[in-house]
Amino acid sequence: MLYIEETLYTEQMLTDHPVCRLSWLTHPGTTVVAVCTKDTAAWIAFCLLMKRTQGTVVPLHPDLPEAGARDMAERAGCDFLIYGDFQQPVRLTQAKPRPGGLIQFSSGTTGEAKVIHRTWLSIELEVTAYNQCFPLPHATGTIVACPTSHSFGLICGVMATLYRGAVPVILEHTSPRHVLRVCRAHPDAILYAGPGIVYLLSQFKQQLFAVMISGMTLPNSWFEAIQEVTDYLLQQYGCSETGCIALHPNPTTAQAIGYPLPHLQTEAGTINQPAELLVESDGTWTGTKDLVGASENGELFFFSRLDEMINVSGLSVYPADVEDVLLRRADVNEAVVFKKSDRLQGERVCVQIVSSATEETLRSFCHAHLAPHQCPTDWTFVTEIKKLPNGKVSRIRLGVTS
Repeated sequence: MLYIEETLYTEQMLTDHPVCRLSWLTHPGTTVVAVCTKDTAAWIAFCLLMKRTQGTVVPLHPDLPEAGARDMAERAGCDFLIYGDFQQPVRLTQAKPRPGGLIQFSSGTTGEAKVIHRTWLSIELEVTAYNQCFPLPHATGTIVACPTSHSFGLICGVMATLYRGAVPVILEHTSPRHVLRVCRAHPDAILYAGPGIVYLLSQFKQQLFAVMISGMTLPNSWFEAIQEVTDYLLQQYGCSETGCIALHPNPTTAQAIGYPLPHLQTEAGTINQPAELLVESDGTWTGTKDLVGASENGELFFFSRLDEMINVSGLSVYPADVEDVLLRRADVNEAVVFKKSDRLQGERVCVQIVSSATEETLRSFCHAHLAPHQCPTDWTFVTEIKKLPNGKVSRIRLGVTS
């Protein structure tokens, strides 16, 4: 069973949901359906139906406009698009037969989002391995304060919780005060949420039982603020192609992303010489495009996206190192560091920043805390840093458009 906000849904209620008796879904096992809806109960019931029948489903963010949802559904090769109303699907070009599973899109932070198909079997292997490494009691429920159209919320937040016999609580409203009220109502549950939301929650100084963060490397100031109000802080790391790769039961820094799950093989660099993390699943090796170093005991540390690292005259600059310094200041609200080509140095360090401080003040601060090659040379002051629909920032796009 599970909750959606305060409404309880039993397994039988989800199985008997009207979306499980749609007249147009005559052969679910051979049908590919994209779903873009704000009706969370209908979406979860439909997703579980497609999993039972070995059909293929494409979850789309519920805030997508219809034209954007249709474009993504067509790119994924869907038979149907559900846009809000399950009773009136949009018929698309008939899809090619494929094994049943989940089709998702990569984050798009390093270019155009890729279409990624994962079988239900691969997801079951991930969930089994994930729960083997889950460090809290298996009866621990989950508060899912992130989109269930994304694998963090759907697979790790909902499916893994149901698999281990615990109860997920799926939130449709994620204002900080509402999330905190739900946490008080479920004091023994672990909160699954994006780093931005959890950081906002930390500012209310309400003690939280347990938090799982994922999706981006936190600035150290954010990590420390979250750690201060959390009894159990966990972190997980993954990529769209293979799902969750590593889980950390007790990270001591924001860069500590965990230990590899047992169903995967990984190859990484060292702490002193990080390299692209490679992951083997089902006999196929996948490059993550992340610079990762492994300690002697197998703990993985994230340094940078491979294509976001900045090479200044042969010296490596990791954007997070520069952002961490800037975000120490109370007058800096946001900062994103990225690169541009430079005729003399190869690449130069650029920053887009939301701050009330002057450029001169911030330049002096950086020179006091960073090596010369790490200090930004290009400064752009904005009122808001534009983000992708998933809440992430594309440093690659900033380098092109700024």
